[in-house]
Amino acid sequence: MKKLIMLLILSALLIGQAQEKKTTLTIESIPDQIPIRINSVLIGNTPIMKYEVTSGYITIEAISNQAGIWNNYNIVQEIFTTPGQDTTIIIQFPKMIKINSVPFHAKLLVNNQFLGLTPVSVDFTQYRGKEFLLEKTGYKSFRFILQNQSSQLYTLEPLDLATIKEEKSSFTYGLFHSRMKTKFLFLTGTVVTHWLAFYFKNLADDNFEKYSTTGNPALMQKYWDNTQKYDRWSDITLGVSYAFLGGLIYTVLWR
Repeated sequence: MKKLIMLLILSALLIGQAQEKKTTLTIESIPDQIPIRINSVLIGNTPIMKYEVTSGYITIEAISNQAGIWNNYNIVQEIFTTPGQDTTIIIQFPKMIKINSVPFHAKLLVNNQFLGLTPVSVDFTQYRGKEFLLEKTGYKSFRFILQNQSSQLYTLEPLDLATIKEEKSSFTYGLFHSRMKTKFLFLTGTVVTHWLAFYFKNLADDNFEKYSTTGNPALMQKYWDNTQKYDRWSDITLGVSYAFLGGLIYTVLWR
């Protein structure tokens, strides 16, 4: 009899401990009917009411109910549950819309930020009311403001070939778009060498003035040698400066 009583008490303690390690989860989502995994096990679609789990750390994954690229937006949360307490989780998915273009693979930008090549999925709540820019070589740039919650498709207008040729052959286009590194090199070389020519010429003039005013024969020879040396350096750097300037003019006007 005593053994039976002890066995019943032990069973009650074990059952009580097992119940204390259990907890329940209530999971809701916006929108609803979202598939839910708990610790990688699919348990059903939201809303899920008072689902019993073992207490402790639990990984919840809400699976986007859209196909294809939308699956990139699955939401994963890790929570800690307390034994004997119901935990309520509300998961909200962003309102994603797709922006596409004809032809596709156009650059999509907002505030000079590159978002990707069309088709691109964006969060409507985050970008609502902002101005977007679509760009593709050979087509006119297209601007639009995101206001509609449905997916967007824009047709880009081709550029006239004569207009493209005229634009690329213009002075402005050649100055700011073509061979920028070469032009920067020629411009920098022109400025630096011209400044050096001016600097050497000043040194030559200073030494000639000293040569003209000193009465020491040894110093006169020194100042005269320096005058000739700095004059030569001034002529050389001035010639190099003109060469750089010629290269700059050539790249701007004929390249």
